[in-house]
This record gives sequence, structure tokens and C-alpha cells, in this order.
Amino acid sequence: MAVQIIPLLSLIDNNDISEEDIQVLLNSFVSLRVNNNSEPHDVEVFLKQKAISFERMNISRTYLLMSSYRQKPVLVGYFSISNKPLIIAKKNFIRLSKTQQKRLLGFGNKTDQSNYQIPGYLIGQIGKNYSVDAKACNTVTGKDIVDFALAKVVEGHRISGGRIVYLECENHQRLKRFYTDQGFKEITEFISSNGLVIMIQMLS
Repeated sequence: MAVQIIPLLSLIDNNDISEEDIQVLLNSFVSLRVNNNSEPHDVEVFLKQKAISFERMNISRTYLLMSSYRQKPVLVGYFSISNKPLIIAKKNFIRLSKTQQKRLLGFGNKTDQSNYQIPGYLIGQIGKNYSVDAKACNTVTGKDIVDFALAKVVEGHRISGGRIVYLECENHQRLKRFYTDQGFKEITEFISSNGLVIMIQMLS
């Protein structure tokens, strides 16, 4: 069944849809529980608690992936992107290998504080819904969601430029391999302030 991409902002701006109704839709998202952990993943917390306010503050844009099950609309996934440069502090940049430094220097510049900055886009969230109805739809894969997000980034790149698209992920080989298969490359020997690995892909 086809998947429809709906900007969260379009729902917020629609006077016929209440914020309570939007919140009910967002609350239908269930993240994958790992190792019997009952706590929701960050991707679920963001959508339910931060996505609407981030839209209003123009920090990021969230896109909902909608399908249907038994003639009822179902949220099957989402992604969030923002126009945000990748900034690497000087102390971290000098720890990178000479090969990494040379490669990155071709895409960015040093700031007044001697940090290193690359203009680009952050894919802040990529989430697949694991609710009962969403799993019954079986309409999107993780790769599909990444593809949808990259397509939106390309649209933004055509309008406002930028050199890279990047994301942060946990330092798990399986997860890093997944993003590598989608065309991302890890900045090795570098961990973000959130304790996460940075994966980047060049825009052309």
C-alpha cells in the first residue's frame, strides 16, 4: 500500500485539526524495545514530546509517513531534518587522522574559534513505528525511511545549498553497517557531544 508523506507543520497550520488530535496521532508511535527494555527510545520521546515545539521554533521539520489499515489511517514512520552545519571542535579535529582532516577540509572551513564547520543538513530522527497496526500495514522499511529523508534533503540542497547530510547513531556495528549501506561514511575516531557516532554523506 502506498505511503503518504505529510509535513507535521501542515497539520499544525490546519485550523480544522486540533493540537489534541495531532498529539493522539503522534502518541500512536511505538519504538522498538531492545533487550526487554520497557523505556521508550529517544526517537519515540522526540516525536511525542518535542516535535511540535521544534516545528514552531523552526528548529527542525518533521515528516510523518502515513498508510492505512482496515480503512483507518496509520502512522508507520517519520523522520526529522534540520538545516544545521556539522561543527567539530578544534581539540577533536586535531585528533582525527591526517587523511580524515584532509578529506573534511575540502568541504568546510574554520570558524573564528578555530573550530571546523561544514554546511549541511542533520537527519535528527529516523523512526519506524512498531505499533500493532503499523506492523500490520507492513508498508515501510528502515531503508525506505532513509530514502524519503534523503529525498527531502536533496530538495533543500537545491534551494539553499550545503555540502553534506549527516546523522548521529549509536556505536553498534549492525547500525553503522545499515547506514553505510545507505551511502553514509563514519567519521572515525570521533564521538559527538551526545556520545554518538557521526555518519556523513556528501551532497552534489
